[in-house]
Amino acid sequence: MTIRRQYSLPNCTLILEGLIDPTGTVNSMDPRPMMTILVNAECYFAGYNQPISGGRDFFESLVNAASSYAQEFLSQVHHPKMHGDKPSLVQFKSLKDRNLHQLTVLPAPDAVASGVGLGTDRAVMDREQGLQINLTTVQLFDLVEAIDQFLADRQTLPDMNVSLQPVSRRYRKGDQPLAQRAAPAALGMASLTVAAIAFFLVPVPEVRPPQPQPNATETTSSSTPSPTVPQASPPNPDELEKVLASAQDITDPTEVDYLKRYLYRELDRRWQNRQEVDRNLEYQVGVGKDGKIVGYKHLNDISLEDRKKTPLLDLLYIPTQGGTIPQEAIAQFRVVFTNKGVLQISPWKLVKGEPGLGPEITDKAVLRDLNDRIHKQLSNLWKGTPKAQKALKYRIGVTEDGAIADYEPINQPAWDYVQETPLEKDKLIEPEAASPGTQGTILPQKPLAQFQVVFRPNGVVEVSPLRGR
Repeated sequence: MTIRRQYSLPNCTLILEGLIDPTGTVNSMDPRPMMTILVNAECYFAGYNQPISGGRDFFESLVNAASSYAQEFLSQVHHPKMHGDKPSLVQFKSLKDRNLHQLTVLPAPDAVASGVGLGTDRAVMDREQGLQINLTTVQLFDLVEAIDQFLADRQTLPDMNVSLQPVSRRYRKGDQPLAQRAAPAALGMASLTVAAIAFFLVPVPEVRPPQPQPNATETTSSSTPSPTVPQASPPNPDELEKVLASAQDITDPTEVDYLKRYLYRELDRRWQNRQEVDRNLEYQVGVGKDGKIVGYKHLNDISLEDRKKTPLLDLLYIPTQGGTIPQEAIAQFRVVFTNKGVLQISPWKLVKGEPGLGPEITDKAVLRDLNDRIHKQLSNLWKGTPKAQKALKYRIGVTEDGAIADYEPINQPAWDYVQETPLEKDKLIEPEAASPGTQGTILPQKPLAQFQVVFRPNGVVEVSPLRGR
């Protein structure tokens, strides 16, 4: 199951989206499910409409770079060994104005950064150098404090930590004033004390009026590109823009989660020319309750130029006989087709609450019968694959009639090799089976039995109830 964790400060919001291990133990002190796999990380800064984001490598680099730079900034001692020979994916650099700090995100497979709405005076987007943003000291330490909150949350990526080493005195500049050398040499993460020291060392930051939150309803600006419109029988561009800008939002976290999985499956199946995408292509995509794409916008010029390299045009809903797109509630997502062939999807706006799985079948006799039927069906189809060296684990939702209406990868290999499994290869997924006779929604209206399925590379299939025996 996909879950989201948010760590918010006035000038920085960190959002992590990942998966849980349904077989893991429950912490009696903290009943929240434990996030063990990171799918996407987003970092919003006040005054910027779009986040920097990426996968596990990006997030680890952000955590370590921000922590190390904060230590150096406060101690005024640069530690060469912190940086090593290999450039970090995320980097920080001091500017002449001591109240400004340059954050750079280098181009990489799982790092995505958009220059939309940032402003050329505060951010620079370059294909070779990546994205460069100037942060104030307040923004910097709100970022560090958000990271501190994450590290203190042991229900989220417990295997990730930061190891900061004390800075040796031999790296200290002898001519530094005593006041600048008074900061501790081995600072850990941010706290109120750290922030107080920071404000003592730097000029008072400029006070600015409150900025719109990055996930507020209004996220467009005068520089936002107009909606992308297909060439054949396209809807009116104004109609598409109206749908994305003013349509009512779907706010139920479970429904948004189902729509995100549905959209991912549809795009992942149809994205056949991945090798042609040599630059990250980013879009804002609106999806109706039935999973159909009702409109989308490119988020930079590159995405406009290469839009035909994506399957968005093929999946865009076009009314027949010159009709208009119906005004319905939609879920909006940020979709990125990365230059490494990886598809990334995350909610465009914040969704309050943890998503669930909908109504569930709990009758033990029914579960046993479905367990046997699903095991037999999948065992007949799965013969193993030489591509995967590890087991592929999934959560699947099954109707009382035995139709597989939903699935979700649990571990990373399951994401990487889903097209090798019967779920996709044999087209076993039937979302409509959970909502028979219901028009206009893919959210299950009938209870589903939830199982964990493990596809072993040697051709063995294991099926067991998700909630235990």
